[in-house]
Amino acid sequence: MDSSLTEACGPPRALGRNEALLPNRAQDRFDKDSFKQIFRDHWDTFTAAYPRFDTPYYDRVIAKMLACGDPDKMGFAQYRCFSCGATRKIAFSCKSCFCLSCAKVYADHWVEFIGRRLFPGVVYRHIVLTVPEYLRLWFYRQADLLSPLMRAGHACLHDVFTTCTHVDLDIGSVIVLQTTGRPGNYNPHLHILVPVGGIDPQGRWKTIRFIPFDLLHRTWQYHLLTMLREQIDDPNIGPDIDHGFTHYPKGFVANVQPGDVPPGGKGLAEYLAKYLVSPPISVHRIERYDGQTVTYWYRDHRTQAIQHTTLPVLRFIGRMVQHILPKGFQRIRYYGLHSHRRYETVRQTLAARPRADASSDSRGYRVVPRKPFAQRFTETFGTDPLRCPTCGDTMDLEVIYHPAHGILYDFLASGWESPHEPTARASPDRLRGPVDRAQHLVQLPLPRV
Repeated sequence: MDSSLTEACGPPRALGRNEALLPNRAQDRFDKDSFKQIFRDHWDTFTAAYPRFDTPYYDRVIAKMLACGDPDKMGFAQYRCFSCGATRKIAFSCKSCFCLSCAKVYADHWVEFIGRRLFPGVVYRHIVLTVPEYLRLWFYRQADLLSPLMRAGHACLHDVFTTCTHVDLDIGSVIVLQTTGRPGNYNPHLHILVPVGGIDPQGRWKTIRFIPFDLLHRTWQYHLLTMLREQIDDPNIGPDIDHGFTHYPKGFVANVQPGDVPPGGKGLAEYLAKYLVSPPISVHRIERYDGQTVTYWYRDHRTQAIQHTTLPVLRFIGRMVQHILPKGFQRIRYYGLHSHRRYETVRQTLAARPRADASSDSRGYRVVPRKPFAQRFTETFGTDPLRCPTCGDTMDLEVIYHPAHGILYDFLASGWESPHEPTARASPDRLRGPVDRAQHLVQLPLPRV
């Protein structure tokens, strides 16, 4: 791993308790456009300095992020108030997990999907499996190790549960890969949602009431090192594997988060969103960009103290883009009982068969509904984007336009005539012209039509 992309410029400065609570004025002025400006100013220089990232794939990811919310490049939906004739264009977003604007919506959609994949009435636990720092270099250099890493996580939990119950349990898991450490460094680790139990060979549900920490640590150590030995065809991996067994007698770090995972609804959404697809850094953590350096803060995992780090701008960009996963890589995967092939059958089986050794879950289970754009916008900003700013009436969708596909939807083409004149029929010539930047612009995922 290139140290210039993953190590901070000297040790970060820890703030005192009172100082850490003071607001930072430079941070208040930093916004998503400022984050984009960093890449506008230095992306070409960065790719010239680090050829690993000088590929069409990385260029497309960055170009999408920079174009997010630009109606000329991304397209837009136009709404019209048929009471007074006022219009509003709502620019489409890029829907990329690397984009600071879209990550929240992207995560919400995944939260909804995962919520539907949890078994009703089954208690889940959240387990974190980590990779020792000295081994992370292998994953940084060989991204194809990330898939075996996720499979090793499921195999580890299967062995732990089988050892605890002395029964070959059939278990399920939802595994989320994260590569970002709190300082922004490359730190691959797994967040796992696992039912506290499984199906025994007789088809009965058996609950796990206690997960021994020492057993989990040593089992994860064995599965991770064994996976690396099998996957890496390099003689240099041998000493690293031996080092892992001899210098970590208690195993590798694996954490079982206290308490049960919230069973559904808003609690589940908020809980999962922390570990889902999210950008490497949030805007509120970036304090200053002066054209040459970037300053941001993070909370130290061990001390919980706020640390401030200032990096040269190219190193900051490197810290961000090193977390872009390979094209087509599935960050969230489902194993065992939760696999796509088996999920529905297992769900019906569990619903029909009582679990004698498990108390009923009074908290129940609720599916997290997918929120429409207007609801998300209103909850975030406190205003209804579809309310006419002139007369207060509700605005209706008039035109959907995309620069690559032209007009996707034209309300007037359906034959409905507006009671207000004049109302021009949407046309390619009118929509392909310059966009009025003075109009209110917000962002909206591309609708399905």
